[in-house]
Amino acid sequence: MYFNMSTKKKKKKKKNSRRSALVPVILILIVIIVALVAVWQLRGVIGSNATTARAVARTMGNSYSGTVVIARNERLYETENKTSIDFVAAEGSHVSRSGVICKVYSSGYNQTEINRLQTYRQEIQSYHVSTVFGSYVDAALDSENQEIANLAQQVRTLVQGRGVGSLSNLEKQLSSSLTVRKNYLKQKYPDDQTLSELYKVENDQLKKIESWTTTYTASEDCIVSFYTDGYENSVNSSTYGTLNPSDVRAVIRGAMPEQSTVSRGSDPIFRTVIEDEWYALFLCQDRDWNPVVGETYQMQLTGFDDYVIPAQVVSFTRIGSDLLLRMHVSQSVEPVLNIRTCGASVGDFVTGYSVPINALYTMDNMIGVVVADGGAQTFVGVTVISYPDADTAFVRPTLDGSPLTDGKTILLF
Repeated sequence: MYFNMSTKKKKKKKKNSRRSALVPVILILIVIIVALVAVWQLRGVIGSNATTARAVARTMGNSYSGTVVIARNERLYETENKTSIDFVAAEGSHVSRSGVICKVYSSGYNQTEINRLQTYRQEIQSYHVSTVFGSYVDAALDSENQEIANLAQQVRTLVQGRGVGSLSNLEKQLSSSLTVRKNYLKQKYPDDQTLSELYKVENDQLKKIESWTTTYTASEDCIVSFYTDGYENSVNSSTYGTLNPSDVRAVIRGAMPEQSTVSRGSDPIFRTVIEDEWYALFLCQDRDWNPVVGETYQMQLTGFDDYVIPAQVVSFTRIGSDLLLRMHVSQSVEPVLNIRTCGASVGDFVTGYSVPINALYTMDNMIGVVVADGGAQTFVGVTVISYPDADTAFVRPTLDGSPLTDGKTILLF
């Protein structure tokens, strides 16, 4: 009986000793496994042999393609029988209300009238020399006369198209010099009636020439453009709501508007454009789309990869196989200042990048990807928009201007 009890106790002691010996081994195995997992997760960041992939730019959502015709809030200025234009404002510049845009010289402003003015001035100068000042030495007057003669010659050369410079500036200088000389003569030689009559003839000729000069100023704050395409009067913010699909197709084809929309015998000079709004006439290729009036969709113009703008549907027309959306854009018109038609995509879509799910990495409680560019590795925070499938994530960078772009190398973890 004793022997048997003793044998049983020995067997229990052996089992306990075996279990005690296994505990350190198990603990060591757990530590190794944890270390291997940690190394696996960090290997892409600190290792030199990380597996990589490439980010691919994608557009997610419903997108509808077509062609857009741009309608701006603009006004075209025209003139008849212009001889020349003196541009004061630069192309595409911002002009404040009452700011000078340009000066237009009509056909009456010709070389004959300029020559006549020059003749009157020569008669005045000859009278000065031969009659009034024959017995006087007046160096100050001689200087004024010479300056006036030089300026008059520059004006003549510019009108003939052989000179460079601003006709407006020369006229201001000439007018100022004539005023100085006239005041000087009135003070020093007040009683010569012949000279007074010659000055009157000269002044009348100046007023005649000025009557052929039109100065254009801005009626409100605007952008100025000297480029026109013939559609300014027929396709604008006042007419866009009346245009139907066939009208828009005609513009896309380049067909010129009806003669009634273009002033006969007039030449376009410039246009003023209100900056902070414009309209898009979107001819959609998918006529089965049912847009919602008042809804704002994202619009991307062909050739403007980073220019996605919100556009609100004002109205739409569905005729036969055509679907035309009339859309309002409350953004600067500058990117489309000189564009009339271009391709476009409209929809409730989001642009971003497709990346493998195992490219997502968490750092400081932020989800992102690690972009590898040369020898540099940069963590870029992202927002996960969706998971298109079990292996892919559709993401957008949380900050603009991030190094995550189409085709960039990213690390996998």
